[in-house]
Amino acid sequence: MCAVSACSNGDPEAEVICLLETCSGDDDDDDVGNDRIEDEEPNTITISATDVSIGQLIGNIDDANYNPAFQVFTIFAPGLDAQLNRFFTADCNGILVMRDPTEAHDAYLGQGTGTRVLVYSGGLAGNVQNFTTFGRTSAAELPLTGSVEFNGDYVGFTPTRRANGRTSLDVNFAAATISGSITNRVLRLKPDNTLDVVNPLSTLNLGLATISNAGRFSGMTTGGEIVNGQIVWNPATGNFAGLIGGATGNEAAGTVSVDHTDTTGGSFQEIGGFLATW
Repeated sequence: MCAVSACSNGDPEAEVICLLETCSGDDDDDDVGNDRIEDEEPNTITISATDVSIGQLIGNIDDANYNPAFQVFTIFAPGLDAQLNRFFTADCNGILVMRDPTEAHDAYLGQGTGTRVLVYSGGLAGNVQNFTTFGRTSAAELPLTGSVEFNGDYVGFTPTRRANGRTSLDVNFAAATISGSITNRVLRLKPDNTLDVVNPLSTLNLGLATISNAGRFSGMTTGGEIVNGQIVWNPATGNFAGLIGGATGNEAAGTVSVDHTDTTGGSFQEIGGFLATW
């Protein structure tokens, strides 16, 4: 309120001056309060349990289900309807391995508390199909401040091998960026998971990428080629994609596709997936 009588003493000019000074002070206080309200920004983005992304598979797998009671994994994709069983001795830490009795179908399944990733490779010789997918399984709260390092596992396939490694992701939530690498990469024989010591793999680098408001990201890879010295391999090229999930944005799930070529024209594709936490 503007109090005039307290300082005017009946002088009209004084009344006007006092009125302006008193009201101006109140307006300034109100402006400061409004500015503070306008300056407040959210620290997180909420992906609710009813969001369309929950339960959605991003990639070329239509549907996949795992029954832990019977240790049976079913997968559906274009031209594919397969049922696989657990291959316990080939598990990569928390990522489960599946295969069918004929060993024509192989798959990896990584399940976090709020995300999952699936990698499939199978079919007859000369007609191998590769499918990958990832997605959220529950609501998520994505931070908009700070930076963290995610660490986890990488699994994948080539036409004749399995691929394993360790994933490290540097996430800057404030800048909405992500980058990282997949290290300790090795190949293993598909039938018995024996380590392939002849064909060591180099580190696969995940280039700097932007994280969208939906927590999605995609970028390009460098490195990752075979370095055995028997065959000269060109630097590998590829791409990666994924998302941030988990109750506090503490999980990252995604997939990788890398093309390998040698200097004589030989080539093969590596497909894989990662699941990491902080």
